[in-house]
Amino acid sequence: MTQRDAEFYRRAESFIERMLEEAPTVATHLGDHRYDDRLGRHTAEDTERQKAHLREALKVLEGLPPEELSPEAGIDREVLLGIVKSFLRGFERLRGYERDPGAYPGECLGGIFSLIVRDFAPLPERLQSVLGRLREVPRVLEEGMANIVPEEVPRVWCEVAIESACQGVALYTVLLPSLAEHVPDIKDELLSAGREAAAATERYVSFLESEVLPNAKGDFAVGTELFEEMLREDHMLGYTADELYELGWELFRQTKEEMERIAGEIDPDKSAREVLERAKDDHPAAEELLDAYRREMERAKRFVIEREIVSIPEGERLRIEPTPPFLAPVIPYAAYMPPGPLESVQEGIFLVTLVPPDAPEEVKREKLRGHNWAKIPVTALHEAYPGHHLQLCYANRVGKLPRKLAGFLSSLFVEGWAFYCEELMEQLGFIEDPIQRLGRLNDQLWRAARIILDVSLHTRGMSVEEGVEFLVEEVGLERTNALAEVRRYTSSPTQPMSYLVGKLEILKLIEEFKAVNSGKSMRELHDTILACGSLPPRLMRRCLGLS
Repeated sequence: MTQRDAEFYRRAESFIERMLEEAPTVATHLGDHRYDDRLGRHTAEDTERQKAHLREALKVLEGLPPEELSPEAGIDREVLLGIVKSFLRGFERLRGYERDPGAYPGECLGGIFSLIVRDFAPLPERLQSVLGRLREVPRVLEEGMANIVPEEVPRVWCEVAIESACQGVALYTVLLPSLAEHVPDIKDELLSAGREAAAATERYVSFLESEVLPNAKGDFAVGTELFEEMLREDHMLGYTADELYELGWELFRQTKEEMERIAGEIDPDKSAREVLERAKDDHPAAEELLDAYRREMERAKRFVIEREIVSIPEGERLRIEPTPPFLAPVIPYAAYMPPGPLESVQEGIFLVTLVPPDAPEEVKREKLRGHNWAKIPVTALHEAYPGHHLQLCYANRVGKLPRKLAGFLSSLFVEGWAFYCEELMEQLGFIEDPIQRLGRLNDQLWRAARIILDVSLHTRGMSVEEGVEFLVEEVGLERTNALAEVRRYTSSPTQPMSYLVGKLEILKLIEEFKAVNSGKSMRELHDTILACGSLPPRLMRRCLGLS
């Protein structure tokens, strides 16, 4: 390692160390458990200190001449520089700490839930940390109430915050008391702190309902200039918003045409929509959902091994669990929680949103129809093998610390890889049934719609209701799931486009790589690409020596 490289990594580790201390729940997510008993601090003084930290890091990183660094260190510098710029943008321009009322209860609930669901230490040890975070919940929510500017809050964000916080109270009042039985020494303290956290959450919800919601007039749209800046600086893409919008529509139309062709093979007298609507009635029973996903993920893993598609990372594990109620509003079907890159055990968690037993019958029916057999195999390979779980377990073992954080910068490779795997697994025979091929294409239609909605919501004045109607009418999503999707898109500009755009970028990358590495097998090709980590494709080209 050169002297310049050593200087860069020393400064990078110093910045990351301070970042993790300021954001304890992020540290837990990454697998650093030194701050598991803490939550973040959010007073005006704390915010200014965090901004100053980022500005200082930006100055230091820009002052390190990239031409004096090795190729690996140069890539890592770009990753860290992008992350710092993104975090600064969040503070100074997106201003989530003033505009997003869901951030504060989300930190509390997510920070506590991650300690419960991740089996990285004995339960009594984790519950001791839970107790520390529980005691900090009232402070965090009080700081949130002081920071939130009601007139700046988008109404949809306030609605989501209220719904999620209300459902999250069950974490404090139902789940924790059952866990407290395992730690009699601190049982009473856990129960008391849980009651106080629940009461603080109820006060916060009352504040949102009485003071924020009636005055919430903020615009969730970031606008064209900021949207294009995020495309350019986070994802390292050259698209304008208009070009991306046109690409989305082109992919949408192409996918629809292919869907009609496949549907004709299944039933010449019905459209793709009609065939898929009929297929939605073929689903596991509510009580069998978890087992259905478990079986399909195991089948996908065996297929990957037998066909030598990509190497399975040593020591990886995957658990399938029901989605907790407080996350259900933003996870309509299923979601994957990866192991942190600093965890000694690489165990991912796949969450399945089950059907609420007390929901109206029509809601139950809609939810189950979203878990149909035309879709479950595709979801399983996308989230597990060879998709997210496999790729992220690779990325967690790659390079030095800055490289392990590349996913904080851009979701383009992470989401693109899993989506690339869907078509690959169909081509190799894992998805053979025409109705499942149609289901895979329908998911592609949904991803193309995400590109259209991402641009439309943030640069073209589309409303939440218009976005929901688009997904219901044009893609065929159930209304409750479409609403959850659009709500998420409003708070994550440029992330929704990353699935299908990421896939296209990966396909280009693979063609370029094959052109100069024609002798490599499929497994060698995939192993080499994954060994670069979760880099945006532009940086991955440098890692692979293609630019």
